[in-house]
Amino acid sequence: MNLDRIRHLLRSELAVARRDGEQLLLTLGLPVLLLVFFSLVDIVPTGDGEPVDFLTPGVLALAVLSVAFVRVAIALGFDRSFGAIHRFAVTPLQPAEFIAAKTAATLVLFCLQLVVIGGVALVLGWGPSLGPLVPVALLLGIAAFSGLGFVVGSVVEGLTSLALANTLYVVLLVLSGLVFELDRLPGWLADGVKLLPSTALAELLRAGFDGHVGPGWAWIGLTLWAVAAPVAAIRLFRWE
Repeated sequence: MNLDRIRHLLRSELAVARRDGEQLLLTLGLPVLLLVFFSLVDIVPTGDGEPVDFLTPGVLALAVLSVAFVRVAIALGFDRSFGAIHRFAVTPLQPAEFIAAKTAATLVLFCLQLVVIGGVALVLGWGPSLGPLVPVALLLGIAAFSGLGFVVGSVVEGLTSLALANTLYVVLLVLSGLVFELDRLPGWLADGVKLLPSTALAELLRAGFDGHVGPGWAWIGLTLWAVAAPVAAIRLFRWE
């Protein structure tokens, strides 16, 4: 892979992200709003501890979902419908370089999310005890959701990608236990949502920021997603 081409596309991706107010609202504004609101207004069951301690890991998982999945799926879907992706076919840029640049942009944007959300959480009284595997869980989550974003953006275009990505975002927000305890769900549903990558990531981050390793089922599930989704993305992605 050519690192110069990757860096050039990375700068372009970050410039577009900076100008896109709607995506900034989704990837940064909404998670911060949810964190502040549910930390200050006691309307969802968050266990016996401080609400912000329970909510912050789930909101960080939501941030990964928004920046790695929704942003990538929508951008790729619209770029494909406008013919922007097709134009890359006549350039030296390779598909692997394109995917690498998109993923690098996701990492940079998530670091911004982490700083802002973590800073707001600390102001609200968050007292994390950072476990050694938290970065691993975050990287697995970014890999899984970036892969899923490429899958959606590779099979649907334009408004369809927008509708599908936002629908899945809302469904995962509601069902994955990001802002409430999983045991509040019916038993069969709680067991089912453990298969979702968002649920696994949220559980691993909650355990990790409490100084623990996290449940084995979450590590297995998230690792499988982090492998399967990028593989599917590579197989499905085409310039055409």
